[in-house]
Amino acid sequence: MMGMNTKDYPILVVDDDFGVCSGVEEIIASEGYTVSTAASAQEALNKISKQTFPLVISDIMMPGMSGIELLEKIKSISPETIVIMMTGYSSMQGAITAIKAGAQDYLIKPLNYDDILIMLERNIQLFEHNKRSEMVRQEVMRNKSPAIVGQSSEMKRVKNEIAQVAPVDLSVLITGESGVGKELVARAVHDLSLRRDQMFVAINCASIPSDLLESELFGHEKGAFSGAVSRKFGLFEVADGGTILLDEIAETPLELQAKLLRAIETGGFRRLGSTRDITSNFRLISSTNKNLSDAIRNKEFRSDLFYRLNQFEISVPPLRKRRGDLPLLVDNFAMKKGRHEKFSNEIPQCLGLLKQYHWPGNVRELFNSLERAFLLAGNGALLPHHFPSDIIGASKQINAMDESIASLAELENDHIIKVYRKMGPNQTTVANILGISTRTLFTKLKKLGIIQ
Repeated sequence: MMGMNTKDYPILVVDDDFGVCSGVEEIIASEGYTVSTAASAQEALNKISKQTFPLVISDIMMPGMSGIELLEKIKSISPETIVIMMTGYSSMQGAITAIKAGAQDYLIKPLNYDDILIMLERNIQLFEHNKRSEMVRQEVMRNKSPAIVGQSSEMKRVKNEIAQVAPVDLSVLITGESGVGKELVARAVHDLSLRRDQMFVAINCASIPSDLLESELFGHEKGAFSGAVSRKFGLFEVADGGTILLDEIAETPLELQAKLLRAIETGGFRRLGSTRDITSNFRLISSTNKNLSDAIRNKEFRSDLFYRLNQFEISVPPLRKRRGDLPLLVDNFAMKKGRHEKFSNEIPQCLGLLKQYHWPGNVRELFNSLERAFLLAGNGALLPHHFPSDIIGASKQINAMDESIASLAELENDHIIKVYRKMGPNQTTVANILGISTRTLFTKLKKLGIIQ
């Protein structure tokens, strides 16, 4: 079982009968569990407000607040807590009422040692299962891709390609520079596919040492290698029925690529240390910021694997080629940070700065820069100096270029005036010296106010 040892879970026993309370405590503690007791429902609530108890065992009939009332309050404070009710034969109707109110189980007095332990193990296992299910649910919700922001022609193309390929179970290769949002595109393909209700599993092949990558993908058996102290399920197995994203696929070692190809073609593979084939029905999406054709020529990537991965390619454009999407991206990020209303007045000034930068880190760099700028600005106005020096520097360079262009125009005007004054009012002579037509000279002199 993953997570903390089930014996580490604290258990609360509630009963106004000291003999029953201490007897249950003794039985549970003898099995290695941590136990707390409460002599009343109110005392139990005081303890629950200070500490989380995965499991509460409570009597139904207690003076003051009953066990049923306690159950309802526990569920409002800690919905994940499992409540077990204790009842006598004469109050079985109370046990039924408790089950309807949300109790998970009940014990019948007089209590039996074995019944307590069986009930305890069953419900601790249930709590662990529910906790894992909630973790999976949260992961699925976290993985639900937000809308892809962008109305540029390039992003409209990407969205159209996602919509085309998502319902078709083809392998998709997503290409583009680092930070353009390749994983976001992969999640969008999954969310629009027939596998949308199954798991989306992603792994960055560049972030895991090559000698561990095979174990991450295919899993291993206990004792398969030094440190393999238990069985591990590989991501291909976890993704059964769903989608797996192999991010930065170009970083996969050549010796592993042959096994990848077999798993993709047949859906079959073996855990490290096993002789038994496992089959998994997964949809494969891969991504890379490298040119795989170059990698094939350099014998760093298998051509047969490339063709299997690249049944459908989606190329995600860099931010510098979709600058028109900057206002939408910035506005969307500001809205997520709860700064939209305030930031709407600051956008024009900020966009002038952001549009002049070339964004080598693409959308990821943009969001990181905005995160930093919002942090530095606090509740005050967002100003240029809140952004990183690279962004400010790019703006200054462009402004300096603009100034140099303006000064050249001024130099030209100064030169025309000097030649005109030196040669006198003979416009034909002046035009010949300057290498322009008399009509052009006339227009410039009039613009400069030298002639009427």
